[in-house]
Amino acid sequence: MYEKGLTKDLPEISLSKEVCESCQMGKVHRKSFPKSATWRATEKLELVHTDVCGPMQASSLGHNKYFVLFIDDLSRMTWVYFLSNKSQVFSVFKKFRAFTERQSGCKLKALRSDNGGEYTSNEFNKYCEDMGIDHKLTVSYSPEQNGVSERKNRTVVEMARCLLLEKKLPQSFLGRSYSYFSVFVK
Repeated sequence: MYEKGLTKDLPEISLSKEVCESCQMGKVHRKSFPKSATWRATEKLELVHTDVCGPMQASSLGHNKYFVLFIDDLSRMTWVYFLSNKSQVFSVFKKFRAFTERQSGCKLKALRSDNGGEYTSNEFNKYCEDMGIDHKLTVSYSPEQNGVSERKNRTVVEMARCLLLEKKLPQSFLGRSYSYFSVFVK
């Protein structure tokens, strides 16, 4: 604007072109993982992403504080299960596998999860091995490697919060709103 003569009545201010090292360091972020580092499924249940979200700020009406998502890589179909604690992930996963294999006629071939304790127990690993499921664990502290699940978590949480705010509902309805929106984010 100054160069075009549009600021005639304003005093001239000289700006320093110096780069603030603290500002630059404060804005540093991790380099993203290359897209070629991940592969996409070519058939249903060839790869399923999973992650646990929680604890919620307030327990839901069913006293659940967590939810776990299972997302088919090919279709992005999403299943949401509510949990009162993380130790329920294994039993919910077994139900999910049986249900989806029965409904689709396809076999779950690979599961991608983070290194959370709910996914790394000996019991969980043995089950995956016995069922012929390739359990792919992400590198610790690298949520980008489980980006499908992380992004879906964020979408469900943001939509649910918006619903509560719009309808002026108490936090105890958060679980129900997660359930409601899981249908729409598939």
